[in-house]
Amino acid sequence: CVKAGIPFFPSNVTVRITNRFDMRYLAVQCKDKHNDLGVQQLNVGQTFSFSFLPDIFFPETLYFCHFVWLEGDHYFDIYVEKRDTYCKGDSCSWDIFANGPCRMISGHRQCFGWNPPVVEERLPLQQSNNTLYV
Repeated sequence: CVKAGIPFFPSNVTVRITNRFDMRYLAVQCKDKHNDLGVQQLNVGQTFSFSFLPDIFFPETLYFCHFVWLEGDHYFDIYVEKRDTYCKGDSCSWDIFANGPCRMISGHRQCFGWNPPVVEERLPLQQSNNTLYV
């Protein structure tokens, strides 16, 4: 997101995350490759926001969040610079539901699924001298 008329001076982007669960607390932890924003506990309807300066020379800014509630544990890429150029006024607002995060674009709700679960690649078990190695 670049301010009009000043192409080489980017402005801060603000990401807003709102708990839209019905009667559930939501724990949120957002990170990029350099910053961990810590765990935030959101009551129903409460919003957590953070701001950052995107990289204009290498548009690869990525923030992902871990969302945990009583019945769920999911990840989502909350800000992907190439995807989220829609930001109006440099603000990206997300409503978090059990089925996934949603945002409003041109008066329409656009919802996304959670990131696929990370599956650790495991080596096959090998046996040698009655000892198992992983």
